[in-house]
Amino acid sequence: MDHDFRLVYFPVRARGEPVLLLLVDSGVPFELEEIPLVTWEQWKKTRQITNDKFPYSALPVLHARHTVTGNRPKEFVLAETSAILTYLDETLDPSGTTLERELPLEVRVCIQMVKEAALFAMVRVLGMSGSSEWLAPPQRTTIWGVVNRFLRDTENALSELEKSIRVVPLRTDRLTGMTAAAATTISLVTQVFPSTREMLGNDGEYKRCGKLWTAVLERPRIAAYWKENKIEAKPWSITKFGTAEWIARAAAFFDHPQQKL
Repeated sequence: MDHDFRLVYFPVRARGEPVLLLLVDSGVPFELEEIPLVTWEQWKKTRQITNDKFPYSALPVLHARHTVTGNRPKEFVLAETSAILTYLDETLDPSGTTLERELPLEVRVCIQMVKEAALFAMVRVLGMSGSSEWLAPPQRTTIWGVVNRFLRDTENALSELEKSIRVVPLRTDRLTGMTAAAATTISLVTQVFPSTREMLGNDGEYKRCGKLWTAVLERPRIAAYWKENKIEAKPWSITKFGTAEWIARAAAFFDHPQQKL
C-alpha cells in the first residue's frame, strides 16, 4: 500500500512540528500546507471549516491518501497531534521493525506518557504567548516551573524506558512520535531558556533529554530540511509575541540561571 501525505497547519512550529519531524525523517512524499491566521478566521466566519476537512475544527490536520493495488486512492483525514503521531508511528514503520503495539503494555503507556506530557508542556507554555509580557517576570517564573517539571519528569521517564527500549535513536532507527514530541518541546525550551543547554549536556541533570534532542535534530534529512526551510527562524505561535525574534530578545534580557531559582 502506497501513501501520500498532506500536513495542514499554521505557518508556525508548535503542535505541527512533531508531525513534520516524522514526515521529513521518513523520506515519504508529503506536502506542507500553511494556512495564514487571517485565512483561518475568514473560513470560520464563512463556515468553511467543516468536519470532513478539519475534524474537531482544529489544526494540525493530516490528509493521508493511500492506494491499494488495483483499487482507487482513498483519503483519510485526521486531527489532533497525538493521534496523528500514533497513526504515523505505524504507517511509516519500515517492514520488519518492532511496532509500538507489540511492546509490553507497561512500556507502551510510558511511551504515551512522555509523548502526551511533551505536547501538554508545549501547549501550556505557548498558551501564555498572547501577552507582550509573557517572557518577563513574573510570568517567566511560571513558565520555568512548567519547563523544569517537564525536563525532570521526562528525564526520569526516559531512565525507566531505557530498561526496555532504546530512547535515544540511532541514525538507523526509525523516529517515533514520542521522540518527535519530546524533541519539539525541548527545542522550544532551549529557545526560551538558552541556558538550559548546559543542563542538557553530557554532564547535565537532563542528559537523556539532551541526547534525545540532539539525536533527532542531527538526523540527515531533518538537519537538511531545517536548514533549507529556516525552521529555527519560524514563529512558535500564532501571536505576534511568539516569534523567534521576540523570544530571542526576551532570552537575551532575562535568561540568567539565578532567576530560575
